[in-house]
Formats: sequence, C-alpha cells, structure tokens
Amino acid sequence: MNSPSDGDPLQSPEPPPSFPILGVQKTRAAPREESPTASTTSLPLRASSPTPLGSRNSTFSSVLSRSSSPNGRLSLSFAKFGRSQVNSPLGNPSESYNDTRSLIVRAFSPTVAVCAAPEVDELAVRKGIKDGFTGLVRPFGDKINGKVVVRDSTGASRAWEDFGVHFTNLSQLVQNGMNPSAEAGHLEKVEELMEQFTGEGFDDTADVPARGEVSHFYKLFLARLLCLQSMSPHESFRHPVGAVIAISSSTNQPIETLRNLYQQTAQGSNALPAYANPEYLRYYVLVHDEDRDDFSKSSALFDQMKRHFGLHCHLLRLRSVPCTESDDDTEELPVCEWLSPSEQLSLLQDTAHLIDLNASTSPYIFSSDVTSLRGFVRELIAQSIVYHMEQRVAMWNEQVASRRRGISGRFMSLSKRWTGIGSSRNSSATSLGASGASGNYDSLQGTYRYDAPESLLRKLADYAFMLRDYKLAASTYELLRSDYSNDKAWKHLAGANEMCYVATLLNPLTSSGSSKFKIENFDLMVETANYSYLTRCSDPALALRATLLGVELLKVRGRAASELAAKWAIRCLELGLVGSIGHVLLSERVASCFADRVGIGNTGWGMRKRKAALWNVMAADEWMKLGRAEVAAEKLDEAQELYNETKTSESMKQFHEMAQYVEQLRLAVRIKLGEARKRGFSGATRQLELDLDGQEQTEVEDETLEEMNPLEKVDSPINRRNLKPAGGAGVNPLEQAPLSPVRLNRPDPLLREDDDFE
Repeated sequence: MNSPSDGDPLQSPEPPPSFPILGVQKTRAAPREESPTASTTSLPLRASSPTPLGSRNSTFSSVLSRSSSPNGRLSLSFAKFGRSQVNSPLGNPSESYNDTRSLIVRAFSPTVAVCAAPEVDELAVRKGIKDGFTGLVRPFGDKINGKVVVRDSTGASRAWEDFGVHFTNLSQLVQNGMNPSAEAGHLEKVEELMEQFTGEGFDDTADVPARGEVSHFYKLFLARLLCLQSMSPHESFRHPVGAVIAISSSTNQPIETLRNLYQQTAQGSNALPAYANPEYLRYYVLVHDEDRDDFSKSSALFDQMKRHFGLHCHLLRLRSVPCTESDDDTEELPVCEWLSPSEQLSLLQDTAHLIDLNASTSPYIFSSDVTSLRGFVRELIAQSIVYHMEQRVAMWNEQVASRRRGISGRFMSLSKRWTGIGSSRNSSATSLGASGASGNYDSLQGTYRYDAPESLLRKLADYAFMLRDYKLAASTYELLRSDYSNDKAWKHLAGANEMCYVATLLNPLTSSGSSKFKIENFDLMVETANYSYLTRCSDPALALRATLLGVELLKVRGRAASELAAKWAIRCLELGLVGSIGHVLLSERVASCFADRVGIGNTGWGMRKRKAALWNVMAADEWMKLGRAEVAAEKLDEAQELYNETKTSESMKQFHEMAQYVEQLRLAVRIKLGEARKRGFSGATRQLELDLDGQEQTEVEDETLEEMNPLEKVDSPINRRNLKPAGGAGVNPLEQAPLSPVRLNRPDPLLREDDDFE
C-alpha cells in the first residue's frame, strides 16, 4: 500500500493533514514568549507549510498532558546539548562524553537510499568514484552543512548542528535485507580492522588522549561496531526514510526513465521486503553535466519534472571531466565516516600502495561540485526528509499510539493477550494455539508485516529517536516491550529494551536524582536485551552493541550507574564477545568506569581508584602483548596516578608480588621502547620513553649506577647486554615473570574483597 504522494508519480506531494483545533496553554518560559508566526519564520523553506504552532491539533493530544518537550526546554538553558551547565542532570560530563554521545546519536541517523540511472553512475565513475553516484554523495551526508531545525511531537523546535543521514545504494540494501546472514561475521571483521590500526609499527602517539578521554582506538571500534549495513525486521533504522531517484541530462526519455525507476522501488527488483514499509519519500534529481550538456535544455527538463512529480525535485550541476591535485579549484573528496568494517578493509587494501607513497587515497573533485553537492544534501534533508518524518510521526502518533495509550487501547491489549479478540489475524493465532499472542507475529519468519500495529509503533519510536525526540521514543518503546513479550518475538523484545534505555539515558532531563531514574530498571533492560540477543537469537554483534551503548551512557550517570557500567563491560569480557583488541579496549573502559565512580561526602568513601588502577595495569599488559609499548606506558602512568590518589598510596608495596609484577612490566616497557628507538621509530615514541623514565636514558656514570636499584641497573644502557646469554640469543624479559595478576600461581592479595583501602 502506497501513500497518495507515492502511488502515482504524476501527483504532487500530499498536503499536510488537517486536524481539529485544540487550545493549549503556553508552557514556555518568559524569555521564549513569541508569536507563532515569529517562531516559524526562522525555519527553513519547505515543500508545503506545516500546521502553525498556534493551532495545536489532536495529533499531539496524547502528549499534551505531559510537560513540555525536553528539546524545547533545553534551548532555554543549555547552550549546547549535553554540555555541563548549572543544574545539569548529568553533573559535570567531560568533553569526551559529548564526543561519544554525538557518535552514538549520529550512528542512528536516517537512511536515504539512492537509485540512479546508469548515465548518472557513469558520470561519477568518470570523476574517479568507483561506487558511482552513491559513493559521490555519501560523504556529504555524514554532517549537514549548517543547522537543521527539527520539531518534536509537541511542536517545539530545536536546531541541531550535527544532524546527518546515511546514504546507501538501494539495490544493495534490498539484497542485504533479503539475506538474513548478511551481517554474519561482523565482529570478526571489526577485530580484523582493529588489528590493522593497532599493529606494531602503527604510530598514533602524536595526539595521545589525556586521562579520562576516550582513546582513538576505542572510538574507531565503537563506530565500526555500530555500522550495521543491512535491514533487519526487528528495527527500522536501516529502513529507507527516502529514496533519491536520479537521472542525467543525457538520459534518453527522462520522464519515462523516472517512472521506470519509481516502479522498481515500488514493485520491481528494488522493492523492499514485506516487513519494511514501502511508504517512504521519493526525491527526484536531475544531474546536469556542465561539460557536455546545454543548461537551457536541462532547465526546461527540470521544469517539466516539477510539473510531473511535484516539489520534491532538485537540479544538480556537476562536471564530468576528471581532475587531479595539481588542478586549480579542486578539493579532495571527504572520506565517509560510516564505513562498514568490510568496506574499510577493502579500502585499505585498494589504497595500500598509495599509503606507502604518502599519496592521497581519495579522488579530487572540483570545488564547484562540492558546493553543489552540499547544497543538494541540505535541501534534501532540511526541506523534504525531516518534514516527511515529522508528518509520519504525527500521523502514527494520532492513529496508533494515542489509541494504544488510552483506556480502550489497554483494554484491547488485554483482550488480545487473553482471548485474541482484536487481532488482525486472530484466526491463525487460535488455530496454532498461540494463547496470549496477538497473531500479528510470524514466528517462522520472525517478522511483523509493515502495516501491523507493532511495526507502525516501532517505526514511530525509531523516527522519534532519529529526530531526537527521546521522550516520545522512550514512551513508545515502553509500550512495545509488553507486546513483543506476549508474542514471544525475542529479537524485537531485545531491540525494544535496548532502545528504551538508550533513549531514556540520552534524554538530558532524565536526572539521576529523580524518582523515575531507578538503576534497577536499567539493569533489567540491559540484562533482557543481552540475554535475548545472545541466547535466543544467537547474534553476538547486537548483544555487544546493546551492552556497550548502556556502558557508555551509564558511566556518566553517577555512583551506582558507573558501577553498573563497569559490571556490564566486565560481562562482555566474560562472555567472550570481543577478540584480543576488543579485550584491551574494554579493559580500558572498565578502568574509566571505576575511575569515574564518585565518592560520598568529603571522605570520598566508595571511590574505586584502586580498582581502576588495577584494570589499567591489566590493559598495559595486554597492550604489551600486542606490541604497543608506548600505549602500555600511558596506561602504567595512569595506574600510578590513580594509586597516588588513594588514601593509602603506598599500599601496593605491601603486596610484594603485585609490586614485583608492576616493576617488571615497567622494565619490559622500557626495553621495548629502547629497541624501538634504536630501530629508528618516531620521535613521539622517544618522548614517551623520556616521560616514562623521568629523565633522558643517556650514557650514565658508574657512580650513578651504584645508586640505582637492581631493576634500573638491568635497564641501563651499559647493562642491557647482560640480558643476552653467551650464545647470543636474546632473553625475552616478558617471560621472566607472570605478566598479569590473574596468572599468578598464588591468589592475588590485591583482589581480596575484604581489603578495601578506599
């Protein structure tokens, strides 16, 4: 079933629906009092004017009884979303949290499919873009140029500076959606990619993050973990919100070609699976070749397109001739931020020879093309995609969610649960003996039809999440949890629990001190999502994603929340969801969670500095095994700083085996860094060695050596030759003592729970 605007290409876009007028009292603060006309003049031009804010309608009747939107209220006191301010419910989050939060938010951006004619792809290939028109526009969707104004379900507006979309090829998206095993081996690909960047010899010490900051390796690991490229029945983030149908000015019979491309997206080879809603926006683009075609003819063709297909059209002017770095007025094509692990591995393999030559790995395009592409993407998003999503949220909220929240909706939910009355397919449910199930769930395929109430509610919640209306999204996910549980739709249940706590934690007005913020609820939802993904669905990638999202958003929420975040990060290690690279990165996050644990009162009782230091030492051990001595040195320094911040900073000396282990690990790091310096490694590694020792390791005098302790004597330049036996074979210092407290032959006293120095 198609929408009126999509059923017939000759129809213009559907007008906004009319709703009865409902009077609403103002809830905004005094500084924001302004007329509805003044508040809408700052909004970008759209295809058709939406309903004015002054005439609130029944679409939002289900949420009018609640307080004003968090996004609308935030604009009164918060200069930047998530920034530490007075009375901020987040307390004092660091800048690294803002980066991590933005990374998570942008990972769940809307998906826009691209369906281009062969002539358009050939034009992009002539410019050096092997992925065609999709590869040309994809990098410009990561971050829209300028602010994008979004209205939430109450009509309050907010401008976002980091709004973006994910462009993808429609045929590839449909193919992956038809293949349930398209994302198989995702974790293995992530681990393989991280090995490329953390291998020995890779220099990433020029910009070492400070203590408490998120490392570059972990940001890359989290970003690639979130890059799931295929559609899934249990969530609609990868379902296309809109499709760009593009033709070239050199295309024969352009209007007929556009109709054929539209038919392919509706019923042909590019039609979406049965669980995906086909009612998405079609946006028609005419690509004019500046070097070969006449602009007057292209302009006349574009006017004809607007008469046939409405206002969702754009004329994109590009040059088809290739350019090089030496040409004037050229720019390097940006690298797409949201590459999947497989795509980035392929890119590294294809550009390995360019990296060795220190040459650019991205093609160059003209600056005029960059300007045209940025303008096209901004017009597509600000005037069409966002408006289309807002209208769908309003329609589903009125037709589905409001009825579900009311008394009659709850009664029908109980009726479907116990009797099957009200189900769209209760007869099949009764015949199968599915007592308590709604009958809309196909247990064999593991899907709901796109027009089932459960699917529409999930799309409503996902659209609200992508539009960053987290209050509406969290309340809708809460409704779906009971429905999916009754239907035994385990993967859908896991996804609803996952996004419910993510949306709640992303809402900055969900204060950690409020009565509604109960840490037990989050623990239960994380447990349900993790168990369902891993045990019932055998999907470790989604289980790891759900857990890490909870870890990152919980660790800044206070005492009990940071403790819970550390617990779930350790659980990922216990379950074996990560490889060697992921193990060390998660060990760092465990240390960060314990380090962020805030004490009680002036005494600081309840801090976990010593635990954080221990996990940093263990991370240093793992980095040494990976050959990254400079990173291990940083972790050891952080561990020493944390030990010094405890009340009994000298307590580690009481545990002789632990002290011996740390000293030998420092020795191994020094030797490794010394060998790197001799092999001519970078000056940044040399600086880390100087910082580690506290002074230059130059030729020292005999009287200085006499004052050094035995370990420092062994590490001196004069006595390093003593580490080699007479045969000439080197002795590996890492094998002289156990390198991890968990590998000691005797129980490690530092891990005893009855000893707590904090």
